[in-house]
Amino acid sequence: MTSQLAMNALKQLATKEGALLRGTASRGLHTSRPVYMGGANAPDYVHAPKMYKIKQMPNRKLKFGLFIGGGAVLGFGIPFWAVNFTQKKLG
Repeated sequence: MTSQLAMNALKQLATKEGALLRGTASRGLHTSRPVYMGGANAPDYVHAPKMYKIKQMPNRKLKFGLFIGGGAVLGFGIPFWAVNFTQKKLG
């Protein structure tokens, strides 16, 4: 009789603790809100006074010419070098 009372008490205690644990635990995904416009100083950078004045850039033709020419040299040079390298390796 005593063991049965003890077992019932343990069952009640276990079910109460289980109910408490089930009530506090929750499954879900919680994320924070994304930062729009890049964060702290983004509006200052986006609206910089000299950012979009390309026509008033000093040495504009030289800079753009070097940029486009360098891109063309890399775009054509790397594949030619790769083909030459593999053909040398093949013998």
